[in-house]
Amino acid sequence: MGESESNRKWPLAILAAVVFPALVLHGTCVSVLGPGTWGSGLVETLPDFKAPTSAVEAYRQEFQAEPRIADAGAEATPSQTPAGIPGSVVWTHAWDDRVLYLTEGHERSRRRLYVSRTNSTLSEVALPSGHLVAHPQWTVDGIVYVRWNPWAVPPASKLRRYAASWFDPTLRPESSLYGNAPDTGDWHFLMPGHSLTVSPDGRQAALLRSGALLAGYYSVHVWRIGSPDAPAIMSLREHGSDATRSFRIQWSADSTALHIQGRTGGFDRRSSRGDTGSEGVSINLLYMINDGTVYDLNLGS
Repeated sequence: MGESESNRKWPLAILAAVVFPALVLHGTCVSVLGPGTWGSGLVETLPDFKAPTSAVEAYRQEFQAEPRIADAGAEATPSQTPAGIPGSVVWTHAWDDRVLYLTEGHERSRRRLYVSRTNSTLSEVALPSGHLVAHPQWTVDGIVYVRWNPWAVPPASKLRRYAASWFDPTLRPESSLYGNAPDTGDWHFLMPGHSLTVSPDGRQAALLRSGALLAGYYSVHVWRIGSPDAPAIMSLREHGSDATRSFRIQWSADSTALHIQGRTGGFDRRSSRGDTGSEGVSINLLYMINDGTVYDLNLGS
């Protein structure tokens, strides 16, 4: 009898000595720091660079500009605001005969989306309540935008969201993509990601993924519009402490190649963050959509 009671006490002792403290520590870290890469989709993908071929060389002239951030849309100026739109236009994106206008009023968290088509009146597109919307863009399947849902919230709200996210994974990422159904116009979660850049033909897009606690380390993904996920083509770390990203991502005019140019602190998670005293690594890379290969244009310069 004594041996049986002793055996029953071992699980309780383990819970008291290991599991319970671990849960308390985990809960404390979540409430204070946030879950880090929770649901972000960030992966470490080390690129395998190839020397450029003669076919790849044809793209070199297209990407001769100095490194800068290239977005598929553009930050708007007041002069670009069409008549009849309330608030200030903060973002526009044009594709074929359609233009998107993202506006905000006195409350920055309350943004509205408008669509203008050739020979048609301006119309508003309803956005989900409570979403912090950024960089909406046209694709062949409709509109896609980035939702920012930061974990930098009060501890009680953070823990409630963390608990709910076990049952609703769309609550996990800080940044995620949402699209609208062409038939109903309803918005739905697509995948985690940010820094969306849709190709000129609207059939694919580049995006970044990063974790809240690994700021400055990204995985670069290419998404074929309509696919359930976006494979990673490489990962790289930010270089320097400047607020401007140290590399740009830009599509070729024919939508068959993705150019990544600038500087990086390295390609793995343990790379130097590239402080101000470091020169980092110069990158001039071309990802070809058809063969899925990353070419190093520096090898051919």
